Amino acid sequence: FPPEHPTAAMADPRVQFKDMKTYWEIPGMKAGVITGKLAWSLLQYCKAKNFALPAFNCTSTSTCNSVLEAAAKIGMPAYIQF
Repeated sequence: FPPEHPTAAMADPRVQFKDMKTYWEIPGMKAGVITGKLAWSLLQYCKAKNFALPAFNCTSTSTCNSVLEAAAKIGMPAYIQF
């Protein structure tokens, strides 16, 4: 479907991401905070590659730092919730 089509967001993400080996290959992906279409693309990538993206409820800077350090150590993305 073209991007403006109402069901484009519901298309099978396995087709779009089948040749990508890592989430860093998602167009526009960068280290740090991502939002909007880029965040949605990351979720679709996870679905296509059959893994979950963890979300952590952070209540202080200490917990935020711990989550960021752990995600960096294992080389995987993580959602931080406030």
